[in-house]
Amino acid sequence: MGNPAHNRGVRWTAIFPAARAIGAALALALLVVAVRSEDGPESDTKNDPKKAPGKKPETGKDGDVSEGSKGSEGSRLDATNKKAAARVARTFAQKGRSLRSQFRGLTKEDVIVVGGLFDFVQELLVAWGCPHTVIRPSELEHVAMKRPDRMVFLLNCHLLDRRFPATQPRPGPVTDKQAADRLERALKTAGLTEQTSPGRAIRERFKEIARFAGERYSQAGLKRMAQAVKQGAWVYSNDWAVLALERAFPGRVRWTKQGTFEETIEVQPALAGRRHPLVKGLFPKGKKIRLWLETESYLFTMKGRHTKLIQSRALGARYQNNRNVVSLFAHGKGRVMHSLVHGYLQKGKTDDAELVQKLLVRYLIQKSIQNFNRPDPAGSD
Repeated sequence: MGNPAHNRGVRWTAIFPAARAIGAALALALLVVAVRSEDGPESDTKNDPKKAPGKKPETGKDGDVSEGSKGSEGSRLDATNKKAAARVARTFAQKGRSLRSQFRGLTKEDVIVVGGLFDFVQELLVAWGCPHTVIRPSELEHVAMKRPDRMVFLLNCHLLDRRFPATQPRPGPVTDKQAADRLERALKTAGLTEQTSPGRAIRERFKEIARFAGERYSQAGLKRMAQAVKQGAWVYSNDWAVLALERAFPGRVRWTKQGTFEETIEVQPALAGRRHPLVKGLFPKGKKIRLWLETESYLFTMKGRHTKLIQSRALGARYQNNRNVVSLFAHGKGRVMHSLVHGYLQKGKTDDAELVQKLLVRYLIQKSIQNFNRPDPAGSD
């Protein structure tokens, strides 16, 4: 008899989106409280370039502040990710150059972060000093692509159009009034009223991610991104963003209709990944790396020529031999890397978060070098 968890992606689809939304908001609430308490009462001005005296924030095409313009001091990381980011910066600074300097081949017009409700890769880019612009999923259709061969698209985990069984009702927007009311009750129970600095910070943060609620990728936007990849752009995505990849690159990657529990899994470099420059030397010797999976993380497969970078034997034992954690495939002159695991690891140890961050940093640095030096076309794995 098969593992009953194999079909949870069908049975629980009407329940988990709301749970994720509230969980994400509360997780963000906790990290904001932690950051504000560390920075002190003056942090409201220090961390917000819109309020900083004498400094006009950079803006992208859509008028949003380019997160890369804030500098590493403006990031909002929890203690684990903050420590991991500091380790990553030291690692890449050992050759006499700062991590920030190794992104010299990238501009905020090149690095496009598509915001989402459940992952926050942009916070890592701020900490690393990588220039970028944050957009909504619907804005992908209109983002400027003057040099598509130079671009990197980072797709955060987000509630997308999903395949709900006809027998189950489709849930409403994940940040609707009900979710906001639940958050408000939780904050009041904790004594975090609007009159307290942490209380105001949490509500501001909730409003910030709420702007992505109800957002969807248009087919025209995904088609533009796929065309950019064909010309040399790169894509990084994770978890539920696999549904966007399905539509952008039909036949190459797909969701298996299976989802995980909230759990941690031990991961290993895949056979091909051991020799790949993105993974080679990434795993610390003698240490086991266990990565956290969100509730209902979407298991995926890739078709055609592709490279498996990171796998999990434990995952395969639980889910019909599907070991995929991170894989990559070429498309024209570009490449696409998808991860089952979030980029901003909201739970786990520092070593685990460090590995996830290093993988993404290597990916960005490789693209930066390609832009700067124009080496051989990407995707020839």
